[in-house]
Amino acid sequence: MQCEPAVLLMPIADVLLHPEYKHFGVRSSIALLKTMTAVKSSYMVPVCLPFKNFLVDKNGRQTKDKMYHIDFTSDVPRDFMEEEKEVSRISLLPRELCYLYDNPINGSSKGKERMACTTGCGFYSGSPSIVHEHTGHWSVVALSEGGSPCPDPLRSRRPPAPPHHILLHPYVPWITAAITGKAMGAFSKDDPFGFTMPRASDQEQLSHSWVGHWWMGGIRCYDRGEAAEDMFRFYHEVFSIKPSTPTYLTYNLDINAARDTLIICVKVGMPYHLGNPIVWQLDTPAAMVKIPMITFQNMYRFQVEAWAYNSTISDSSSSYESVSSESYSDDQSTL
Repeated sequence: MQCEPAVLLMPIADVLLHPEYKHFGVRSSIALLKTMTAVKSSYMVPVCLPFKNFLVDKNGRQTKDKMYHIDFTSDVPRDFMEEEKEVSRISLLPRELCYLYDNPINGSSKGKERMACTTGCGFYSGSPSIVHEHTGHWSVVALSEGGSPCPDPLRSRRPPAPPHHILLHPYVPWITAAITGKAMGAFSKDDPFGFTMPRASDQEQLSHSWVGHWWMGGIRCYDRGEAAEDMFRFYHEVFSIKPSTPTYLTYNLDINAARDTLIICVKVGMPYHLGNPIVWQLDTPAAMVKIPMITFQNMYRFQVEAWAYNSTISDSSSSYESVSSESYSDDQSTL
């Protein structure tokens, strides 16, 4: 099987700059690139816009969780077929350090809530920082403004300024309005810029489909944010097959969940779509998965994930609401 290269070259049709960069004296901002054709891939998973500010914890403080930063290894990428990227883990620095090295003459009118600085050095402009949600989605939270090169370890000098990043969450309303033509805020249900929520169409047709190299079995596989707070992954297994001759394989898997737990989503990770999985008996404690594969002769690896939720939580909450309403009506009758 001839696999397509792991690079997508897309010609640019138009560039839309953010108004703050053109009219309000902001030194660095974001822009949208419109491609000539839609970006589709059989193995790349799309990255989503953030539906919330991932850099702030539940207490309203700056999070201590690390992010993934993806960047090129060379200054000027020339041959994308042979270009290498590196993934590093970075942490947020106190906001005061972001402006400690700034020259007031080169100041920007951008709000400080739209900027952040992190550990690391030598970042290139436009390189993204992403987080991994508990549902498996990837969300891009910041874009690098570039920064000082990494210092020479043999020379003792003043530490360079930390790399600055533009936070994307404050720009989500503008991005959604520019793409869809209507004003939208940060969202958690319907996401047209990543894992599309097929809620307004035929669920049987759209709930079992491919997203990159992941086959999504079940409508709940697309949930993220508040809509996915009741979901948890209880099963994950990687299968490796190395045939000695050209082989045709059909894999059948029975997945059983714990008591009072219902399986609502099954994901199958298969690079290059070598098969078209089928899942039965969702919303039950036991689900069945069938993975028919086309003929292959080299080592192949795929993975299966199962997600569920505790059915007793919704039952207990509904019973509590009914008891509360009954007690309220009794009090009203007594009065």
